[in-house]
Order: sequence, then C-alpha cells, then structure tokens
Amino acid sequence: MTLLSVIIPTHNRAKYAVQSIRSILELSPDIQVVVCDSSPVDEISAHFVDSYSSARLKLIRSGQGISVVDNFNLGLEAAEGEYLVFIGDDDFVGKEVVQVAEWARGKKIDSVKFNFPALYYWDDFKHATQGDAYSATLHLTPFDGSVTPHDLKASMRHALDNFGGGVFDMPRAYAGMISADLARRIKLKYGHVFGGVSPDIYSSFLIANESNACVLVDYPVIIPGASGMSTSGQSSSGGHYGKLRDNAHIAPFKNLIWDDRIPEFYSVPTVWSYSLLKAVEKVEASDGLDIQPNFGRVLVKCFVYFPRSYKETFSSFRHTAARYGYAKLITQVIGAVWTEFMWVLSRVSTKLFKSKVTTDSSVLKGLGTTYSASQGLQQFLTDCPAKLKLPA
Repeated sequence: MTLLSVIIPTHNRAKYAVQSIRSILELSPDIQVVVCDSSPVDEISAHFVDSYSSARLKLIRSGQGISVVDNFNLGLEAAEGEYLVFIGDDDFVGKEVVQVAEWARGKKIDSVKFNFPALYYWDDFKHATQGDAYSATLHLTPFDGSVTPHDLKASMRHALDNFGGGVFDMPRAYAGMISADLARRIKLKYGHVFGGVSPDIYSSFLIANESNACVLVDYPVIIPGASGMSTSGQSSSGGHYGKLRDNAHIAPFKNLIWDDRIPEFYSVPTVWSYSLLKAVEKVEASDGLDIQPNFGRVLVKCFVYFPRSYKETFSSFRHTAARYGYAKLITQVIGAVWTEFMWVLSRVSTKLFKSKVTTDSSVLKGLGTTYSASQGLQQFLTDCPAKLKLPA
C-alpha cells in the first residue's frame, strides 16, 4: 500500500500545478500524487506522458461545474495512501513529509498539524502595497524541529470563540496530514470529510473532533504558496468581497441553502463561518450536543470590514438574536468589539515598529516556481542546524 498520497485539487491553473506536481514526485517513490482537475481544457497530462506510472500519479478530470468541496471529496476517494495531505496547486511539500508519515503510522497518530515557518511567493505575486517585492522568493522564519502533543479540544474552542476567523489551531487535511483511517471514520459518521463551501474549515472541525491523537510539527514540511491567482494573492489586493450568488467560487454549489445566521454576501469571514457552522451541525446531530459558536464575533467583523453589506449583517443579527436571545448576542457583540479592537491595535503596532524589530528570518530569492523553490528549500535545510526531531 502507498504510504502517502498528496492530493491537489486544481482549476484553470496548470501553470502552477505542473511545477508543484514535479517537485513532489521527485521527493520520494513512497509518495503518490492525485490531481483533481476541473478545468475545461486539460493542460496538465501532456507534461507527464510516460514520466510516471499511474500508481504514482493519478490525473483525474473531475469535469466542469464541480464545486471545490466535491473536488476535494473526489480526490479523497481516489487516494490510496495510508496518510493523506491536501495542498493547493501553488503549494509544495518538503522531503521530510515522508518521515513524518512513517513516524505517524508507527505511533498511530491520526492527524498532524504543521507550523508554517516557510512561505513561498510565485513570480507573479503582487503585494497590495509593495508590488513585486515578494515575487519569486521563499521566506523562512526560525523553527526548532520540535514535535509536540496538540490539544484538540482547545483548538476547537478557540475556533468557535473566534467564529469566522479561520482554522486557527485545529488540525487540517488541507496543508496538514491525516490518516486514511481517520478519513474513513469521519466519512462513515458524517457522510463526507469535506463540506460547507470551504473544505478546509469544515473538515478541520470534524478532524479535531474525531482524532484520537494529534501532534504539532514545527518544521517546514508543507510550504504554502501565494500566486497572482491564489486566494492569498487576491486577498492582498482586496478582491475577496461581493454578492454571494455572483461569486465564481459559490456558483458551482447547486441549490445552496444559506444559513440566515450568517450574512449573505461573499467574504472570507462569511464563507469560513458558514462552513464551520455546517460542521458544527453535523457534530451536534451525531453526538447530541449543543455547540454555540460566538456569532457576535463574525457579525462584528461584517459590520466593521464590510459596511456596504450592513443590511445583510443586520438581518443575520435579528435572526440570530431571535434564536438565542438578544441579551446573549449583545453580550457576544460587546466582547467581540473589544477583541477586534485589540487585534487591530496589535496589527497597527506591529507595522509601526516593524523597522525597529530584528529577526532571524531568511529570504531565498530568484525562485520562480515551486520546483525551484523546493530545491532551494532542500539546500537550505541541509545547511540549517535545526533538524526535525521525531520522538522515539
């Protein structure tokens, strides 16, 4: 059986996917790459004709009009590895990913969460204020190679309290690692591993709830990439906001029934909170629990950062208050205002004093693709004194 499957869902981004696929396949014969391509035209397979066996590289034409969630679930079905890693088509992984999978199998670890001390910026990445200053660079911040037990319940509580803010400390299948056995258990209990409209957020909550053991790895094993077409690239220029039903990401979700507790417009907080809420409902229905996220937090985010959608936000405020009570929701809102203010203050302080702070960060330049970035990272890690410390 294959040790590790790296699954790459992609759509109209062959420029990035081809380079990432190549970099991963060259790392180890123990890695299978599964590519789920929903592009109308196949621009990937021609690059790999007779290069690798079908067991090592699966290219799946998932068809037009498929949602990102369905694409993730399709990739999961096709993967044959004992451990699974999902990445974006502009990301890549380090060779130590095989060591981690082997160690996790021996220790019966269900899920592995990674810190991200390495971040890669493609040659077409444009920063909102600094232009192409980040283009074709790999940024590395200090790491110690430690592998430590991870508190799953605390990670769930933190995500629920910061509703709409992201995955935070929850373990992940996307940019993380889970066992195929855990994926099977989740599918059997909840129907699907991926759901909502953000597969990452939805799956993370289920993974955290069902994992028996999880560790946190502080080493550049999975390296997120940011390209001109990626979520990171678009967010840096403010391109992630608009009417929900008009958004290209949402359009493939046929017969989508939006939850009236979440403001109905497209933004990062609304997409994330909706997806987390759908996972919460699955756990509530299965385990007979009453889990209440901090709705005040996402409503404050929407009021503050998306004032043009105040009607949708106020409508969700009324629906949520009718369900849980005005007193409780107003208390959450007051707390969220203070928390959000402190967060903004910390960001402003960081920017103001950034020039006075020195770090041990390293920047590798002239790396135009993930293929060259992968080679640059391997050389950097060879010379780096900090090594991956997998417990005996």
